[in-house]
Amino acid sequence: MVETILLEPGAPHTLESLAAVAHLSPYHFHRVYRAVMGESVVETVKRLRLAEAAQRLTDAAQVTAVAHDAGYDSAQAFARAFRGFAGVSPSEFRARQRHLVAHPGGEAAVPGASSLFAAPPASSARRRAKRACAATRNASGVPDLPAVEVSELAPLDVLSLRHDGPVATIGQTFRTLMTMLRCTDDSPLHQRVGICVRDGNVPGGFRYHAGIAGVPDARLDDVRSPPAQTETEGHAEYTQYAQQQVEPLRLAGGLYAVHRLVGPYALISPTFRALYSGWLPRSGYARDQRPALELYRSAPDVSPRHTCITDLLIPIRKD
Repeated sequence: MVETILLEPGAPHTLESLAAVAHLSPYHFHRVYRAVMGESVVETVKRLRLAEAAQRLTDAAQVTAVAHDAGYDSAQAFARAFRGFAGVSPSEFRARQRHLVAHPGGEAAVPGASSLFAAPPASSARRRAKRACAATRNASGVPDLPAVEVSELAPLDVLSLRHDGPVATIGQTFRTLMTMLRCTDDSPLHQRVGICVRDGNVPGGFRYHAGIAGVPDARLDDVRSPPAQTETEGHAEYTQYAQQQVEPLRLAGGLYAVHRLVGPYALISPTFRALYSGWLPRSGYARDQRPALELYRSAPDVSPRHTCITDLLIPIRKD
């Protein structure tokens, strides 16, 4: 269903039209969709439209044209929706992306920077998100963007689950993995890590794995061993999960370019695009073969979403 919306985000999608695609009544479709996605169809359509708009703004498209293609009647209505989504106006977001392209210099490697892999305490997640969101503006009102930091990071062991489907449904894969490993949303020990592996044989050119660090290895054995009581409803749910393979991965250490993104997860893709196409070619570094990483700093239920904090890590080497 998400793929249907992604084919043409600006189209007039409605609950009724999407329910017809799913061959369900609008009432039943709405209940099933919200249970699976954690949001309504209207919220998904709006989020995907604005995510596509962020991609186009990264490519320096004009705000008026982006607003029209996203299905908004006016640039003003689009600007209000985009600010509610990203925490900044479309013009400010476009300036932020240009900043990444035009300022390739990265800060020197920081000794002991492997602490980036340590998850922050959940009690401080919202406070840090609010401070980081407030810091996106300087005294003159122009977006004040953090520099790209070049850091040497230590290896990290994670338990991972491969994601299949559109990028917009990655959150569901993380929820499945956390359920399988019995992880809690507020645990300071569990660091959620997105792992982007280049693969020219799959759509989009990369494979994505949802990963969690700080989980005891014994949890993996529990996932691979079926429970004794097979007649319970819980077992049916477990069997569905067990069809997906949770695997251990060791993420190689080394040199990474680190950029801290403050905003909804839908901005990760356009920000990576700006880093790869603009920052990296001018940085004096070359892309390494290791996977790119996403370190999710905010609790899964952080609200509003435009205050989410995500560290984006690009593997690099001396050119």
